[in-house]
Amino acid sequence: MGSLYYLWWDASNPMSLALSTLKLGVGLLAHWEAHKAKAKKVGLDYGYPLLSSLPERQITLMGFSLGARVAYYIMRGWPKTVDPRLKDIILLSGAVRRQADKQWSLHVENITGKLVNIYNEDDLVLAYVFKVPSLNRSPCGIKPIKEFHPRIENLNATHSIGSVEHSYKAYLPHLELLLDQKLDWKARCSRLR
Repeated sequence: MGSLYYLWWDASNPMSLALSTLKLGVGLLAHWEAHKAKAKKVGLDYGYPLLSSLPERQITLMGFSLGARVAYYIMRGWPKTVDPRLKDIILLSGAVRRQADKQWSLHVENITGKLVNIYNEDDLVLAYVFKVPSLNRSPCGIKPIKEFHPRIENLNATHSIGSVEHSYKAYLPHLELLLDQKLDWKARCSRLR
């Protein structure tokens, strides 16, 4: 129900990735770091101006990999006091560090709904390409966000996906089921109280 908009660029363009990889590993890391910086800039500098022009009363963002990074930075820079329309953020295989230094609990206050982190412990791209230049710090795409907040939900999709594949297509068949299971779990918990 409602409108769907998307922002897309191909950070893994085969030609660009091949040229970077030919530089004996350093090029691959430079490729990754350049796209991480681009995702941060898009989220912080362009996210609110783009989304504030939409007519919708509530906005939910879903991002995959570097798109999850864009969504994190949109959440971080969102002026809730000016515009309370940003409702939920759904991160799929997020390329964002999960540590407390990202101030997840502080930034989740900029949204009115939940931050849902759906991760796959077996994601090889995030396990190696992300962790190596990040000094072995884990992204939220392979482990839960480390901070506790009542509106931060971590969903382990490892067994549902059953793959080391780093692709949004691996998540899509399971997305509704994962979110429904979480909702059913909450309903059961509230009935037990």
